[in-house]
Amino acid sequence: MIESGARIGDYEIWGRIGGGGMSDVWLARHVLLASPLVVKTLKPHFQADPEERYRRMLNEARLMARVPSHRVVRATDVRIHQGTPLLVQEYVDGIDMDEVDVRRRRALGYGLPLWFVCEVLAQVAEGLAAAHLTGILHRDLKPSNILDSPELGTKLGDFGIAVARNVGGASGGEISGTGPYMAPEVLRGEAFDRRADVFGLGATAYHLRYGRPPFEGIAPRLRGESHPVFPSPSGPEEAYFQHVLARMLAPHPEARFPDVAHVRHLFARLAATTRPPGTATRLEDGTLTLGSTRIICETGDLALAQVDGIVSPAVPQLNMTGGAAAALRAHGGESIQEEAHHWGEQPLGACISTGAGRLACQRVLHAVSAWEEVSCIGRAMQRALLTAEEEGLSSLAVPALGTGAGRVTVEASARAEASALRWHLLLGGSRLREVRFVLFEESLRERFRDVLESVLLDADAPTPEVGRPAQILEAAPDDRTFVPAVARRLA
Repeated sequence: MIESGARIGDYEIWGRIGGGGMSDVWLARHVLLASPLVVKTLKPHFQADPEERYRRMLNEARLMARVPSHRVVRATDVRIHQGTPLLVQEYVDGIDMDEVDVRRRRALGYGLPLWFVCEVLAQVAEGLAAAHLTGILHRDLKPSNILDSPELGTKLGDFGIAVARNVGGASGGEISGTGPYMAPEVLRGEAFDRRADVFGLGATAYHLRYGRPPFEGIAPRLRGESHPVFPSPSGPEEAYFQHVLARMLAPHPEARFPDVAHVRHLFARLAATTRPPGTATRLEDGTLTLGSTRIICETGDLALAQVDGIVSPAVPQLNMTGGAAAALRAHGGESIQEEAHHWGEQPLGACISTGAGRLACQRVLHAVSAWEEVSCIGRAMQRALLTAEEEGLSSLAVPALGTGAGRVTVEASARAEASALRWHLLLGGSRLREVRFVLFEESLRERFRDVLESVLLDADAPTPEVGRPAQILEAAPDDRTFVPAVARRLA
């Protein structure tokens, strides 16, 4: 059994950060490289036989490691520790798409914009296509198995029930997957191939756009009579999106797209035509705006910020004993920490909202963001922003998370926080009208601001090449590309 603080080879276990019905997920740190990793273990009741659990873990690791795509979560190791099989894989600093969708709908009353759904699905399709070309069928596509990192983009995870087949091969007899996203032929125990994953991807796309799976119950799919019902499209782009999904969700495999490579190009094209501008604007006073949100980077005391909510750099035990958290406690009183303690120990990446005591703000958002140079700042910042929306806050003050006891650099903190903010605001519907990044020293503010602006202003983005001037230009004899006329005639 794995426990917090355990040392397994070169891996130091921090603690559990999630899991589901079949597995537990732990955050770990490679002690030599100081890099974050995820350790996955199957729950004991899932398979009583340790050898069978290890076989399943080994199979999942091998399949993940074979896929040549950065859009798939990478497996790095598999082993048995004190009788417990475990899988080690890369840590993705972001939250899954199911959480993003559910919390946005709850907080803002809006689903995900069409361009974002298409962009996510195009990236997932890229990873899935690479899996198919190496003979791997995923079989469990759903929003909770898609991780979205503001810095790195989308990655497909959880190959726990994936199978290896020839590219054109099919299999049958085993019914595995998540009911609402399973293709009819899989539900019936018939032969299936990569077109079953096309169906699962279509069901996932439908859910991300409309907030629920495309079908209720399995009886119509078992009979081969299931056809998705769509709401009225908001425009021609959504009408085309629905046309693509209708083909992906066809009840008979031969009516679907033959592979996800077709789907990837269609989603990518739709994302490109509907994506809004994502670059902030610099105002005359040096502050930035992105959409209707004003973004400020300043030197000051976080505890004195005149805002609706303050993000506190928290430790898992939610003890406000050091750095900015201690200053918030000193100004706001013991009631803040007392309320936080009622939540118990929290995993890295969590964000807990409490009252603000005597502080001028309404709420304190305790973001657990880093440990021993391992950064979960992106995930914590995503959740802090979603929590602020759920609390109805219109202004927020944020420190450089993870730079104290977590020992993350100011620059890394700034990039993770700026990327999460940009991602959040681009999705639209935000009630935040002001976000203030507050640093306690001017030298730190300057370093933080430089990275913040490089992300939000997107200064390094390439300028689209629109073609050469219409006039005909002749090369001069002293040009490196000059080819004499006689040579051109001979060619």
